[in-house]
Amino acid sequence: MSRPRGPRPHTVQPVRLAGRPAALCGTPGAVHAQGSTQPDLPADTPWSAPDPRGHRWLLRPDRPASARLASLMLAGKDHLAADRMLLDRLQSEDAHCLVRARRGREFLHHAAGHLAERGLDQFLDLGCGLTTGAPGTALAPIHTSVLTARPGARVVYLDRDPVVMAHARALLDAPAPAQVRHLRADLATPGALLAKLREHAGLEWRRPVAAVLGDVLHELSDPQARCLLAALRRELPAGSVLVLSHRTAVAGAPGRAARVAACWEQADLPWYPRTPEAVDALLDGWERQELGVESVAGEAASGVYAVVAVSSSGGRGR
Repeated sequence: MSRPRGPRPHTVQPVRLAGRPAALCGTPGAVHAQGSTQPDLPADTPWSAPDPRGHRWLLRPDRPASARLASLMLAGKDHLAADRMLLDRLQSEDAHCLVRARRGREFLHHAAGHLAERGLDQFLDLGCGLTTGAPGTALAPIHTSVLTARPGARVVYLDRDPVVMAHARALLDAPAPAQVRHLRADLATPGALLAKLREHAGLEWRRPVAAVLGDVLHELSDPQARCLLAALRRELPAGSVLVLSHRTAVAGAPGRAARVAACWEQADLPWYPRTPEAVDALLDGWERQELGVESVAGEAASGVYAVVAVSSSGGRGR
């Protein structure tokens, strides 16, 4: 994807890509997305809406996208002018948002690596985003941490964004094509998501799975988030683990939280900030585990809630 030219109000460090682009292949379970822009459609058509004349998805480069914005916040290169403008507005209200994004991502890598060392060898990255950075960077995909600790592990990435899928099939297959898969699915429809996982993910459903939700649950409303977490607890095999990082409500000057929320609303992006207590309320049936990695969030603790939990009901594998 080419980047628009022009001055940038903030510095973005380049990130080397992990591996080499891989040739497209028809591997079962790899869902290939089609994307298009249709200039003759109404200007207010959402970027993620299905094309009413077919099954392709519309891409709106004039509007921010959550995956591109998250990549930008982690010093990634895959972003457009609309994403940079939104980040400028967010930073004007929340000067520490980049630090918290980076610390939350570091927590996910440490937790995934720690779980792999403890024996888990099946991972789901739900809402993976444009995590195509070099190993050791915040934008590195989680398999770079998992496979280091457990070379035989399997990792499945899921996202609904067609741009994410295009990057995934071109870049993330290269390091470990036999152990990494990518599926296109929507977290807001957990029933369809889990059905696709069972059919295409290539996981062993009688053994535990680590489900990773990294900085993505804030895009789901309370009913949607509760439904997703309940479905994962109910359907994942016994002994499965949840690794979760969640942005929390912005503290500070009066009205700041409302102004940050207004930035997201004006960008037409979902934004459901929650306190740690509110996140805990969504985790009904999940029990927090002390793995010695929670402190990784460090100074981000006031803006990122990070937790590792297991299902109290044991789940059900088939």
